[in-house]
Amino acid sequence: MSKLIVKNKEKYYFVAILLAGILLRLYFQIGHVFSDDAYYSYLSYTFYKGDFAHNYLGYPIFLLRVTHTYITAIAFKLFGVNETATLIIPFFISIANLVLTYKIAKLFTGNNMIALIAMLLMAFFPTDIIFATINFVDLPNMFFINLGIYLIFKSYLEKKLYLAVFGGFSFAVSMQIKENIYYTAILLVVLGMYLVIKKRNINLQIVIALVFILLNVFVEGIIYLFLHNDFFYRFTILELNYNYSYYDFFPYTAQKISGVKNYWRNLFDQVVVINVRSIFFRRFYLFLPIVGAVQTFLNLKKKEYLLLTYWFLGTLILLLAFTTSFTEFKPLDLRRSWYIYPLLMPMIIMSSIFVTRLNLKIRYLLIVIYIAGSVIMCHHYEIFFNKENLTGLKTFLSANKDKKIFTDHFTKYSIDLIRKYEDINKSARIAGENFNWKLIKQGDWILYDKSHVDELKMQKYSFPDFSVLYDKEKYRLVQSFDEFKIFEKRF
Repeated sequence: MSKLIVKNKEKYYFVAILLAGILLRLYFQIGHVFSDDAYYSYLSYTFYKGDFAHNYLGYPIFLLRVTHTYITAIAFKLFGVNETATLIIPFFISIANLVLTYKIAKLFTGNNMIALIAMLLMAFFPTDIIFATINFVDLPNMFFINLGIYLIFKSYLEKKLYLAVFGGFSFAVSMQIKENIYYTAILLVVLGMYLVIKKRNINLQIVIALVFILLNVFVEGIIYLFLHNDFFYRFTILELNYNYSYYDFFPYTAQKISGVKNYWRNLFDQVVVINVRSIFFRRFYLFLPIVGAVQTFLNLKKKEYLLLTYWFLGTLILLLAFTTSFTEFKPLDLRRSWYIYPLLMPMIIMSSIFVTRLNLKIRYLLIVIYIAGSVIMCHHYEIFFNKENLTGLKTFLSANKDKKIFTDHFTKYSIDLIRKYEDINKSARIAGENFNWKLIKQGDWILYDKSHVDELKMQKYSFPDFSVLYDKEKYRLVQSFDEFKIFEKRF
């Protein structure tokens, strides 16, 4: 009878945490942020219209993230071409990820309380709350990787190979969303080699997972060979992407810190000064990486949860210092808070183990503090993404659909989405140093964001001198939303 009561309580806690996670993600809706989501939305729209990547100008690597493109295009088909449709997939994947967190934590630890606390930590983790409401690829990508890990480990425990096949397929799906599977592949290779050398055992689950990863590379290579005459098209695009946005990658990211061009100094700055600080001392993470690191030490000392510890520690090391290029050693720059996603699942579970072992009163106190901190950090994220001004801008653009707007190509993608692609001729691109301003007629608008234009210039796009917009005789400022300025041509 007592076991039944405990089981019912766990169900109530599970449902309560799930509902809390849903409500938080509904309340802290960010929506379209005029960033990478502009490119993803445009590519999905072109696929939906049957003309994939037509006149696409943007990061080359985004062309390879076809699974995300396809599922967003399906959302357009089901829910209409609009901003909301781009947010449906990440939202529901985030909710599914809460259930997956519970399942993985329970599978790796065998402890229901640890699983519930892990689910709670994920439900209230600020980064996951916010990115459930933005059309970025990091959350969906890691969902499929973590699902693959769950299925493969479950296959091993239950001796059901078909689960490993499903897990390998999940890995393959993730590879067409983002490239984070390579971290998992490295961990699987090392683990597999350890089992062969130390245990004299070939783990079939690991073999199946790696076969699916290699098979995906081979099959897409054949497809790209026919489409682009390049079997290694993915790797060609990766290098093109490094050149396209070189300023986002090592060593340029490290040189911004010191101004020095010494390779070893840059490497130290990237790994220690930037990446370590970005992981362990970022307010959005609410100190969970530190808690996970402490629990790692405790696990190693007690020789428990070693597979989970390997997952956390291995991913942490790879994130901090492993190369992102096959031709040069280039550690990833971790200043973007959403780059935590490969580490998030093991970090959450490790933290839940730590919390579970605390005194009950201390545990409840820390959970209350964590929840309060989560809400505060979600508000900070709203400030970070400039939600108030962007919401105002989107409302203003929707209310003035008949106005023709001239802007850069990057911002144009966002304008067209907000206006539901009803008439893409109502927006036009400003391009080239010799752009003819006479193309802009009386009453037309110009939407100018200096930060967008400055970044596009680093990508080797050229633009005219936008200072002419401040000639009050020819142009008037219609509305300003922080860095977004809307001007109207007077005559």
